[in-house]
Amino acid sequence: MTPIRPVILCGGSGTRLWPLSRRLEPKQFQTLGGERSLFQDTLARFRDEEFGRATVLVNALQEPRVQFELQQIDHPAGRPLVLVEPAMRSTAPAIAAAARVMVAEDPDAVLLVVPSDHRIGRSDRLQDAYRAALPFVQQGGIALFGIRPTAPETGFGYIEAEADGAGAVLKVLSFVEKPHFDLASRLVADGRHTWNSGIFMFRADTILAELAGHAPEVLAAVDASIAEASRSDNSLRLSQTFTASPEISIDHAVMEHSSRLGVLPVSPEWNDLGSFEALWETGQRNAEENVLKGDVLLRDVRRSYISGSRRLISVIGLSNIVVVDTDDVLLVASRAQSQDVKFVAQHLAKLGHPAADSHLLRQQSGGSRRLLEEGPGFRVERIDILPGAMLDLEREETPASVSIVMLSGEAVLGEPGAETVLTQGFGLDLRAPQKLVLRNPGEQTATLMLSVTRAVEEAGSLAQQRKVG
Repeated sequence: MTPIRPVILCGGSGTRLWPLSRRLEPKQFQTLGGERSLFQDTLARFRDEEFGRATVLVNALQEPRVQFELQQIDHPAGRPLVLVEPAMRSTAPAIAAAARVMVAEDPDAVLLVVPSDHRIGRSDRLQDAYRAALPFVQQGGIALFGIRPTAPETGFGYIEAEADGAGAVLKVLSFVEKPHFDLASRLVADGRHTWNSGIFMFRADTILAELAGHAPEVLAAVDASIAEASRSDNSLRLSQTFTASPEISIDHAVMEHSSRLGVLPVSPEWNDLGSFEALWETGQRNAEENVLKGDVLLRDVRRSYISGSRRLISVIGLSNIVVVDTDDVLLVASRAQSQDVKFVAQHLAKLGHPAADSHLLRQQSGGSRRLLEEGPGFRVERIDILPGAMLDLEREETPASVSIVMLSGEAVLGEPGAETVLTQGFGLDLRAPQKLVLRNPGEQTATLMLSVTRAVEEAGSLAQQRKVG
């Protein structure tokens, strides 16, 4: 039997759980109480033999973090293909690209599209639903997996289906997008509505046919971008032609128009972790109903979510609050208004504030980077390169002077035959470098200090090695 091919949606803007999540490091890359990130947990649910090699859909800015995450876990079906979008255009173009790539590999490919940022308490129930949906999908149906509602949530979409029928795929009648509370209460009570989980299963050729009929402009842009794509290692990078596609979700492009839809109601203890309120509800609460992470000292505090990173947090005499302390941001909010953090994140993004984009520590394939200091025209970072790994330190858009000081280990700069070897205590000064890729040939992590000064007046390239210790 052809294995089911998981397609992992790994985009997102990181606004609803800011400052834990950021634009370049949204919530799927956070642990949020577990040992693994939500993205890694998602991949781990597809380790059985019935699932084939996964495909991860990600935008170019988040690819380094995805590659880092993939390095931390094993992959029984093979290292996932990372399909890199030059810019986010929502789910319809992304899914179209995955379907086109997979149908070329296997004309009978069955795709299971799943978000990467949800928590699933009973994944076995979802696995049973996938198996139950497979015959329907193989006959050309599009299966949706609806979550049986436990409360009248106003932040979710709802799927209306025909009367329930013990595990059967039910005909979809309509969609309701984020209803007000009274309507949501009626939808939950009538027994015919489920929450839209954003999980879909279909044959690749089925979804391509639906896109051709309902959103041909999406398919045209995707096909052109695949024809011009570049491949390296486990990545396929779509060309800029991808951005010619309309920015449209798969729900609006296909699901609202298709006659092939069926839904399977399921109760997998699902939570989309879309707010700090959700983290409080699903977290491990103590006797005072507080969810705590990090070094926290409290007195007379109840029903609160408090998360720290490196510093001690002490709170006295407050209840129903959210406190999140990261390396560069302190958030204090009432639980009742904690969803408003998205407006803060959006405002910071408009201002171009770096706290909207990333944490001071950024993990990526090959190592990590920690921003130590930044000001007008300069920045200073600590760089760690893993043994045997390579790290691209990205060229500045404007000419820059770059200084590298090796703190420990060994690193190699440059191409074979024109290499500069840096060992502990040595440094390197560069003027307007055209390329800045460092390789660690050793067996221990290489650590260095990188300082960059922008808008250097002198052009050309000048390198000078110096002993600093």
